[in-house]
Amino acid sequence: MTTTADLAARLRAMPDDALERLVVARRLPAAALAESGPQHVADFFDLAEALRTDDAVDAAIEHLPRAALLALRDGGAPAALAPAVELGLADADGGVDDAVTDRLAAHPDVVDAADRPGGTPPARPAAPVDDDAARATGAEHAFSTMTVLAELLHAVDAGEVRELVKGGIGTPLAKTLGERLGTAPEVVPDRLALLRRTGLASLDQGTWSVSGPGRAWLVAPWPDRWTTMVAAWRASLDPAVGEVLELAGPDWHDLVATGRWAYPAGARWLDAELLTVAGTGAVLGLAVDGTLTTTGAALLTDAPDAGARAAADLPETVPGVYLQHDLTVIAPGPLAPADDAELRAVATLEAPGLAARYRISEESLARAFRAGLDRDAVLGSLERLSVSGVPQPLAYLVDQVAERDGSIVVDLGVGGVGSVVRGTADQLDLIGVDAELRQMSWDRPDLTTLTTRYPAQVVHTALRDARYPAVLTTAAQATVAAAPPVRRAAGRDPRDAARALVERLRLTTERAEGEPEQEWLGRQIDLAVRGRTPIRLTVRMPDGTERPFSIVPTSVAAGRVRGKDTTVDVERTLPLSLVVAVESDA
Repeated sequence: MTTTADLAARLRAMPDDALERLVVARRLPAAALAESGPQHVADFFDLAEALRTDDAVDAAIEHLPRAALLALRDGGAPAALAPAVELGLADADGGVDDAVTDRLAAHPDVVDAADRPGGTPPARPAAPVDDDAARATGAEHAFSTMTVLAELLHAVDAGEVRELVKGGIGTPLAKTLGERLGTAPEVVPDRLALLRRTGLASLDQGTWSVSGPGRAWLVAPWPDRWTTMVAAWRASLDPAVGEVLELAGPDWHDLVATGRWAYPAGARWLDAELLTVAGTGAVLGLAVDGTLTTTGAALLTDAPDAGARAAADLPETVPGVYLQHDLTVIAPGPLAPADDAELRAVATLEAPGLAARYRISEESLARAFRAGLDRDAVLGSLERLSVSGVPQPLAYLVDQVAERDGSIVVDLGVGGVGSVVRGTADQLDLIGVDAELRQMSWDRPDLTTLTTRYPAQVVHTALRDARYPAVLTTAAQATVAAAPPVRRAAGRDPRDAARALVERLRLTTERAEGEPEQEWLGRQIDLAVRGRTPIRLTVRMPDGTERPFSIVPTSVAAGRVRGKDTTVDVERTLPLSLVVAVESDA
């Protein structure tokens, strides 16, 4: 018989890292992990009680594979029982917690399901489909999905994706983004969830942002995008889902049936997860019509040739774009992501897709100049990307906007100290006598240069506020980007919550009012009193010897424990200060 005290003792003896993994795996409710509240876990006994509740045990059983369920019921090899031991449902010696036995008895259908259909999984096809048409279809789906994901990342980076207070994005925003991306509005939340799941974007306190891996993904080549996306998605899956995918092999027609065979008690959570996995696998181009392609299988298993297979299936990128006299830019095929990023710096995307359309305007060029590009850099990018040269109207527009929006350049001072402002003599004459900029204390070493001791970003902001067409150089922008990041509140990561709980439990044990061991013994006896369970007390006698007493405790008060001695059938009162050990005697 395993009691709460027995489980509490095991938990207390576990190393911190193992205890943290157990807490995460058992998925305790937030109220139990909180630092305060009526349901919060204050000590190891509370944790043991929380793990032995009916709901907690049922939730843990749902994550046990077939062999572990049978081992819990009938006993079995340590390897079969290992998943149950990891979840704290059994001890290392194979002893099953009574609470687990009771819950299995309450749900005989679960164990009966584990007995069917036998010892082998359903038969599956031996190999993924290697049809050229299927691989082409998968690559087309993957390219379309990655295009949508990239545009969503750009929208997130521009601050256009806003989370509602109640969670999720609003319907109007979903429609707006769907129209821009050329996809259905109901697809947008799913793609945002995929970005978050793969770590390319994050949601913190209602604010979406592009992560470091997300920025790297935006400029990575298309094959690398595909392999990175699939690898991140595969790593985010629950281990049980990964096991089901291995059992299913290339046949994804009915993952739910395979999941119910592998995890007979997991239908409540696993069915929905597997349906989502099948859908995501299709949009990522891994499976076509319910069957993995050879490329999909290689990507899913991170095979050595996965990148080469992805590159062979995806459409080839085009070497350049066509610059039109009406200031539109036509990409006759997919651009390399690095070229796309360079073009976006001076143009606005109007129609994403396999053959995208961009437009260059005064606003887009002004944005480029304000971001630190100069006339030569803009024209250089356009000349490099164009396969038809730069039309004269576009060159005129670049010159016109450059004179207005990029003619004053703010750079770092000598040695990175202070700032240097360069422009025409007439412009600097106006800046030098501008009353709003008098606090800059300008020095003018020559007609086209002003210097000041203030940082470049401060000078740039002041000039922009005074409506001067100032831009920061790339070097000056780097100093702004290198500023310390804003510290955000910690997220609700289950691992962080588990670590905080374990630290709190250790600290509570150390700071107990009495001796820690005496507090521990007292709690064990309290639990026995509440459960009316027999225990064996080891008591130190006056002569220094130790003597065991088997009692059913009835009360603990005034430093004494009272109970009925089951050996001689008499009432005993024993001082708690002399109790050196408490063991279950059930």
